[in-house]
Amino acid sequence: MADFKETTPEKDIDFNSIPYWDVVIIGAGPAGLAASLTTAHRGLTTLVIEAKDSPGGQPQFLYAEKRIIDIPGFPDGITGAELSARVFRQALDALIQFRFEEEMVAIDDTEQVEKEDPLKRVVTNKGSYLCRKVIIAVGLLHFPRKLPVLDAIQSRKVYYKTPNIGNYDGQMVVVVGGGDTALDTAVMILERNGHVDQIIREDVPEGKADTLARVRNSGGVLHTGCEISTAEFAGDMLALKLTNGQTVNCNMVVVQIGFLSAKDTFKRLGVRLKADGSIAVDPYYETSRNGVFAVGDVHGDIKLITVAWAEGIQAAIYAFKEITSPYWLNEKRLLDQRITLISEKISQVAERKKPS
Repeated sequence: MADFKETTPEKDIDFNSIPYWDVVIIGAGPAGLAASLTTAHRGLTTLVIEAKDSPGGQPQFLYAEKRIIDIPGFPDGITGAELSARVFRQALDALIQFRFEEEMVAIDDTEQVEKEDPLKRVVTNKGSYLCRKVIIAVGLLHFPRKLPVLDAIQSRKVYYKTPNIGNYDGQMVVVVGGGDTALDTAVMILERNGHVDQIIREDVPEGKADTLARVRNSGGVLHTGCEISTAEFAGDMLALKLTNGQTVNCNMVVVQIGFLSAKDTFKRLGVRLKADGSIAVDPYYETSRNGVFAVGDVHGDIKLITVAWAEGIQAAIYAFKEITSPYWLNEKRLLDQRITLISEKISQVAERKKPS
């Protein structure tokens, strides 16, 4: 079938001089990388725009050293950093082009048409790119939420992602947060012989029960139903006073309490949003704007790497079908509607024939 034919763009193509891209993908996380591999392997010129200075998304940014154990094909698990590096290497081999430290500003419609396809213009803080299709894969959450009480002391010992120091042996670490990421961070530190005090605002942590049990069984100390009220230096350490009256001294603090929403960014794009601020998509991952798709955390409820991969691949194939057969999605939607109407009529007839 045409939508599964694998090829690659010509190796001698001058990507700096092409008039437009077949596909521009916003975000180099799991969903964006999977989508880019799928389009590039089908011979489409593919550009990935990433706001950060490196690829990988949340696996790289949040838990580079954490061993992920639910990725098929890696029975011993794989770290976020290694997984990101492997996929990025595969993307470069497929001649996917990247622009790092560029942030999307807008997606504009143009009057230019190529092969029956109206072109879009993706505008960034550094330039703009014409393309036939756009796939948004930036993740729903961009920037970590911060704690003003900690930022006020301007300490380099306060981290908003797990620091890659390699060895926590003997270190006194405070982890702030009770979600899955915070609990996973605590486990990783404890496994490296660090000492963990975990400060959780809620009375009951929101993370997985089995991970919480691992924190407790490994010697982690939980402080639930409280927050940090004040922070100050105590020699080479930090002294954190909690709202329950306790004081915890530590060598460093790792804060993982969620992220700021990208809702304002999505509003600028003119796409329909759901009540929670995420992007609404149809069964083909297309947004309310034709030719603009969205995958991964920007719309989904299940935030797993494998789900992001699957959605990126599916959206890329739908975009590929639209490029190779313009208006394919419209025809598919009409067919789906006819099938739905026929099913409804059959159900109505069967209901009328039921004995009273």
